[in-house]
Amino acid sequence: MNAPLKPDAFSVAAEIAQAAEPIIRFEKVGKVFAGRRGQKPVTALEGIDLDVPRGAIVGVIGRSGAGKSTLIRLVNGLERASSGRILIEDEDVTGLTEAGWRTRRRATGMIFQHFNLLSSRTVFDNVALPLEIGGTPKAEIAGRVEKLLDLVGLADKRERYPAELSGGQKQRVGIARALATDPKVLLCDEATSALDPETTQSILALLKQVNRELGVTILLITHEIPVIKEICDRVAVIEGGRIVEEGETFEVFTRPQHPTTARFVEAVTGVELPAHLEGQLRETPQAGGSTVLRITFSGANATAPVISRLSATVGIDINILAGRIDAIAGKPFGSLLVAIPAGEPGVGAVLGALKGLELKAEVIGHVA
Repeated sequence: MNAPLKPDAFSVAAEIAQAAEPIIRFEKVGKVFAGRRGQKPVTALEGIDLDVPRGAIVGVIGRSGAGKSTLIRLVNGLERASSGRILIEDEDVTGLTEAGWRTRRRATGMIFQHFNLLSSRTVFDNVALPLEIGGTPKAEIAGRVEKLLDLVGLADKRERYPAELSGGQKQRVGIARALATDPKVLLCDEATSALDPETTQSILALLKQVNRELGVTILLITHEIPVIKEICDRVAVIEGGRIVEEGETFEVFTRPQHPTTARFVEAVTGVELPAHLEGQLRETPQAGGSTVLRITFSGANATAPVISRLSATVGIDINILAGRIDAIAGKPFGSLLVAIPAGEPGVGAVLGALKGLELKAEVIGHVA
């Protein structure tokens, strides 16, 4: 069990009420890479407007080549914007010199997909490295590293080398190292992509703990929609170098407005029709058959006995074909596929009753 940090161990972020205040702001940011060997320049980002609220966990999701890696590299100066402005704590960092970026990076930690640990240094020494580079006295380094190793659950691995650790343990070392300089922002570059599902869950739980106990703002990029669902307060969907949708994770997942977003979230919010019925689905009602509806639930309705109440209200037998109840950003969300007798007035009565209950419902087809 990871022990909580003592209040005086690290500076804790401001009150939760400040969460709406952006600690990072992108204003019309663009990034163009010069073409190689006479080829045309490549536009990686264009017109990026994005706020990262202080104390929040914000995810940026997109497929390979969408521009998400370039975006996160702009935040720590590994890349420079071609246009627009990037503000961190109200400081315009767009034109910072390398010396200015060295100062700024002390307030920004970063963890990587492939850990980036030094194989010749122990766990303790890997975590201590940023402090040594920054000139922190040895006496202070020891105390700080010990607290961090306790936080990430590796106090008993302090003298081990990276080759002796599992992938999850290596990433925990990476997180401890990123927190060594007491950053206000933690950047995560596909931090769980190299991990198995169970280890991913433990790392996400640790990141939530870091956010909650230390008040560290987290900006992460990923192509894994379950990561966004599990950990992020807000999400931005990037495609072709542009943000195509952005908002609170629950709202974006349950009411996607852009086709790219809808394709991403279908895997974690939808429910598949049983295989034996999928081939029978038709666009028009079948005589004596059934109409198949998809009903989505959120909030209190996600766990309420809506179907039994609905059946009693409209007086129609409702057959549940498949369903799932999950949590998105900590809020319950459910999806059901049901079959009801085809034809009016039954279908109309059910759809009307569902609308009255403020539930989303759609006809996805008909079966004989």
